[in-house]
Amino acid sequence: MSRDFCALLAILIFSLANAAPQTSPTIVPQIRTNGFQLEPLNQEYFLRIEHPGGTIRQESVSQNEAGHLQVKGVINQPFEDQGANLIVTYAAGPNGYVAKYSYGKKPPTLPPDTPLFLSPTALKTTAG
Repeated sequence: MSRDFCALLAILIFSLANAAPQTSPTIVPQIRTNGFQLEPLNQEYFLRIEHPGGTIRQESVSQNEAGHLQVKGVINQPFEDQGANLIVTYAAGPNGYVAKYSYGKKPPTLPPDTPLFLSPTALKTTAG
């Protein structure tokens, strides 16, 4: 594992251990650093990791009615020397793991269900 990833993992564990009780429990803390975004969404989360070489990993995790976790994500790895991208989309849940990939010279596309995040101030101003 890279040193940066280990550091982020340590921050996540430390944050979980020292988190103050909240009125609405979340499964992960909110973390936004250079190239790393972890957003709690009630009992779900959204993760985005941008590596310095251009690789992007993005995933969301939600819980279905039966309490099982559902994971959906994409990994986009550019190969600049070849002018191409490897794109792996994956989903995992109680029925197993499914991954699909494509490799080509077309521009990379990220999943269409990327959540939008607005600051509390922005939400207050739109409410009037």
